[in-house]
Amino acid sequence: MKEIVQDGAEVLRETAKPVPEEMFGSEELAQLIRDMGEALDHYPEGVAIAAPQVGVSYRLFLVRKDRTLPSYGNAKDGKPPPETKPEIEVYINPEIVKTSRKKAKADEGCLSVHGVYGTTKRHERVTLKARRADGARFERGAGGLMAQIFEHEVDHLNGILFIDHAEHLIRIPNGSKHRFAYFGTPNVASDTLTVLIERGFIPAVVITSPDAPKGRGLVLTPSETKTLALTHNIPVITPEKLDETAIKDISAFGCEYAVCVAYGKIFPEALISAFPKGVLNVHYSLLPKYRGATPVEAALLAGENETGVTIQKMVRELDAGDILAQEAVQIGKDETARELRPRLIETGASLLADTLTKYLNGGITPVMQDAARATRAHKIKKEDGLLSLDAPAQVNWNKYRAYADSIGTYFYENDKRMKITLAEFVRRPADEFRVLRVIPEGKRETNYRSGASA
Repeated sequence: MKEIVQDGAEVLRETAKPVPEEMFGSEELAQLIRDMGEALDHYPEGVAIAAPQVGVSYRLFLVRKDRTLPSYGNAKDGKPPPETKPEIEVYINPEIVKTSRKKAKADEGCLSVHGVYGTTKRHERVTLKARRADGARFERGAGGLMAQIFEHEVDHLNGILFIDHAEHLIRIPNGSKHRFAYFGTPNVASDTLTVLIERGFIPAVVITSPDAPKGRGLVLTPSETKTLALTHNIPVITPEKLDETAIKDISAFGCEYAVCVAYGKIFPEALISAFPKGVLNVHYSLLPKYRGATPVEAALLAGENETGVTIQKMVRELDAGDILAQEAVQIGKDETARELRPRLIETGASLLADTLTKYLNGGITPVMQDAARATRAHKIKKEDGLLSLDAPAQVNWNKYRAYADSIGTYFYENDKRMKITLAEFVRRPADEFRVLRVIPEGKRETNYRSGASA
């Protein structure tokens, strides 16, 4: 397979020469087109390629038309781009003959400046004349993405790269040249992905949960992670199950490793094995302590003074993989999950980015967990938020802190459910849990003046 030439090669800065008349309809031209198509197919995110990008200085480019469709990378049924039937358009000796007055900003990348993204201004509409492989002449008008592609590829043929005029360039560090998949769904996953992108780690594909009904109108709404990925033009897959079909779809992206942050589904062994360099998982405790779904809540319920973040290499058993990195985080005496969780997410995202570079360069020796020290953090249910004002003050305070940003806490008074919206813990002269504000069942939020536990 022809390798795609990278920035710095002379051929990318030359003005390509026209394809000569005698080449039309020849095997030499057909082979060049095949070579270009194979090189483009190796990169699912690529939509077009110019001949200079495979080292040949001819005025010729290809477009994978199927990859320009709106459904590409965003199919409702979760099917990824690699399953799309290739639809290749060939443009030989192209010439832009007309452009619109208006221009629009667009996100842009290039397979010859791999790992660099930026914002360019391209004409909203472009008209192009060109020839097909058999020599036939044609004219094509285009808007939107296709207009952007036409200008990008003609620039290639004139020795111009998009980075010559793009703004807000993001450059991926050397360590992230390894293709990876990102699994995640809620805001903890999108927040972590935001940091990774800022640090230059841009996944080849994002796998997240299917759109789910939200709000009073039960409108189908994409996950926070899907929304972020599409904003950055990253292909998205939304499988209902991680079954054989989903694994095949994900594997088609050719990723070396994966990152998982709060994805919400158990990985089958076949999926873990699909990544030669493994699956890295961000877990919000100091493993082996608090394995499971709710490590932040578990630490607060136990009245811990310290927790942390662990980057582990995933195995079939939940949260039992080898430890690649850990960082401790102190818990404030009055800190609730609402304040603690964002700090852990920030710490975890930074630790993950630091760990990835070292891990991919072979600079980390995994440490096996001591299973004898493992504790569990089980899933929580709404009824777990029930407390008794007669219970010890510290117990109630820890429960209030643990569930502050999730299920919340409540108690019953005169057979009416009272949801706690604000409480405090007074340590002197004796420990006291004070409920300050509540939402009584069927009523609006109000101050609460009676009832306390010691």
